[in-house]
Amino acid sequence: MTYVTGEYTDCTPLLGDREALDGFFEEHGYLYLRGVLDRDLVRTTAEQMLEGLVALGAADPRATLDDVAIDSFEEVDEVAMHKYVKYDDFWNHPSTLEVFERVFGEPVFVFRSTTIRYYPSAAGADQPSFAHLTPFHQDGFYIGPNKDFRPVWIPLVATTRESGGVALADGSHRRGPREHVVHESFRRFGHPVRGIPAELMGEDEALLHSAMEPGDVLFMHAYTCHKSVPNLSSPPVMRMSMDTRVQPAAAERGFNALTPWTESAKDPAKGIMSKITGTPSAVE
Repeated sequence: MTYVTGEYTDCTPLLGDREALDGFFEEHGYLYLRGVLDRDLVRTTAEQMLEGLVALGAADPRATLDDVAIDSFEEVDEVAMHKYVKYDDFWNHPSTLEVFERVFGEPVFVFRSTTIRYYPSAAGADQPSFAHLTPFHQDGFYIGPNKDFRPVWIPLVATTRESGGVALADGSHRRGPREHVVHESFRRFGHPVRGIPAELMGEDEALLHSAMEPGDVLFMHAYTCHKSVPNLSSPPVMRMSMDTRVQPAAAERGFNALTPWTESAKDPAKGIMSKITGTPSAVE
């Protein structure tokens, strides 16, 4: 099963019902909430990403969020971009934390590791490369020691079915952890990465993906299987997003919860990269 068969269910109406909200998450392994984040804060973060792309010479200085374009994701210094996007300010803003705590039903801790993503359209390219995208995977395979965290993904600009985003397998968390094998066609910093072979996904695990607006947020279970959807928008638009992980404040905090992405990402022997690339490491 590799194709999208449906859209996320809007769980925003469940926010006032603790039992219903938790019940949906336990059954489906995700929560999709519309318009709950401060759109002005999201816009500011998007503008910071644009500033970084311009400062690093990847985008035209006259570009706006409506027309920004870059040649490829790989040509941008991903580590350098992190000094422009003030994502910790966004994640830990009182209005954002309020949403997180309503979802968890308790105080939360936001991981200090955030991934920022800026994907141009590959529509019409002679030899499009999707090596920077992610195959089917479970964040709980890579990150520990506790598994009560939730991956959190937000768009910084509006996404469409064509510009892509995250596709998740509905209810896939219920089968627990799965084998991840190295995929030569997906790479980070020159290293092939691990993922779940698409043919091992169940026919009963409907693959969902929806267009999203700034202010929307997607929460997933640590064992929900998900993957990137490529940007094939035409006319071309940039897809900008970022994602982190959030856990109960009282839960144990592992290496990736406490370590900024820029300190561990390029080293295949540390943190999440050790698991993604298959490099042995005792670090959780």
